[in-house]
Amino acid sequence: MATRWVNIESIGSYFESLTDPRHTRNRKHQLLDIVVLAVCGLVCGCDGPTAIHRWATNRSDWLREFLALPNGIPSRDCTRRLY
Repeated sequence: MATRWVNIESIGSYFESLTDPRHTRNRKHQLLDIVVLAVCGLVCGCDGPTAIHRWATNRSDWLREFLALPNGIPSRDCTRRLY
Protein backbone atom coordinates (compact mmCIF):
# COMPACT_ATOMS: atom_id res chain seq x y z
CA MET A 1 0.00 0.00 0.00
CA ALA A 2 1.36 3.42 -0.95
CA THR A 3 1.89 6.05 1.73
CA ARG A 4 0.13 9.37 1.17
CA TRP A 5 1.61 12.45 2.79
CA VAL A 6 -0.68 15.22 3.97
CA ASN A 7 0.34 18.80 3.30
CA ILE A 8 -0.14 20.64 6.60
CA GLU A 9 -0.29 24.01 4.87
CA SER A 10 -3.36 22.84 2.96
CA ILE A 11 -5.10 22.00 6.25
CA GLY A 12 -4.35 25.50 7.49
CA SER A 13 -5.59 27.15 4.31
CA TYR A 14 -8.92 25.37 4.67
CA PHE A 15 -9.51 27.03 8.07
CA GLU A 16 -8.18 30.53 7.27
CA SER A 17 -11.67 32.03 7.05
CA LEU A 18 -12.61 31.08 10.63
CA THR A 19 -13.36 33.98 12.93
CA ASP A 20 -11.69 33.84 16.32
CA PRO A 21 -14.33 33.56 19.10
CA ARG A 22 -11.84 34.37 21.86
CA HIS A 23 -11.58 37.73 23.59
CA THR A 24 -8.68 39.75 22.17
CA ARG A 25 -6.83 40.04 25.48
CA ASN A 26 -6.69 36.25 25.89
CA ARG A 27 -5.13 35.43 22.52
CA LYS A 28 -1.69 34.04 23.28
CA HIS A 29 -1.74 31.49 20.42
CA GLN A 30 -2.93 31.87 16.85
CA LEU A 31 -6.31 30.28 16.17
CA LEU A 32 -5.05 28.63 13.01
CA ASP A 33 -2.19 26.95 14.90
CA ILE A 34 -4.58 25.52 17.50
CA VAL A 35 -7.03 24.23 14.88
CA VAL A 36 -4.32 22.62 12.74
CA LEU A 37 -2.78 20.96 15.81
CA ALA A 38 -6.19 19.60 16.80
CA VAL A 39 -6.92 18.25 13.31
CA CYS A 40 -3.49 16.64 12.98
CA GLY A 41 -3.70 15.18 16.47
CA LEU A 42 -7.12 13.69 15.83
CA VAL A 43 -5.97 12.20 12.53
CA CYS A 44 -3.06 10.62 14.40
CA GLY A 45 -5.40 8.98 16.91
CA CYS A 46 -5.51 11.46 19.80
CA ASP A 47 -8.74 11.22 21.76
CA GLY A 48 -8.86 14.64 23.40
CA PRO A 49 -7.04 17.85 24.31
CA THR A 50 -4.57 16.21 26.70
CA ALA A 51 -3.52 13.66 24.08
CA ILE A 52 -3.31 16.38 21.41
CA HIS A 53 -1.03 18.45 23.66
CA ARG A 54 1.17 15.43 24.40
CA TRP A 55 1.35 14.54 20.69
CA ALA A 56 2.20 18.13 19.67
CA THR A 57 4.83 18.50 22.40
CA ASN A 58 6.58 15.32 21.24
CA ARG A 59 6.61 16.61 17.66
CA SER A 60 7.18 20.31 18.29
CA ASP A 61 10.36 20.56 16.20
CA TRP A 62 8.59 19.07 13.18
CA LEU A 63 5.46 21.19 13.69
CA ARG A 64 7.50 24.41 13.81
CA GLU A 65 8.45 23.78 10.19
CA PHE A 66 4.82 24.34 9.18
CA LEU A 67 3.19 26.44 11.91
CA ALA A 68 4.11 29.80 13.44
CA LEU A 69 3.73 28.74 17.11
CA PRO A 70 5.08 32.09 18.39
CA ASN A 71 4.43 31.12 22.02
CA GLY A 72 5.13 27.42 21.75
CA ILE A 73 2.66 24.56 21.82
CA PRO A 74 -0.77 25.62 23.16
CA SER A 75 -1.68 24.06 26.49
CA ARG A 76 -4.33 21.38 26.75
CA ASP A 77 -6.66 23.94 28.34
CA CYS A 78 -6.20 26.30 25.39
CA THR A 79 -7.04 23.46 23.02
CA ARG A 80 -9.95 22.36 25.20
CA ARG A 81 -11.58 25.80 24.96
CA LEU A 82 -11.78 25.42 21.19
CA TYR A 83 -12.28 21.64 21.04
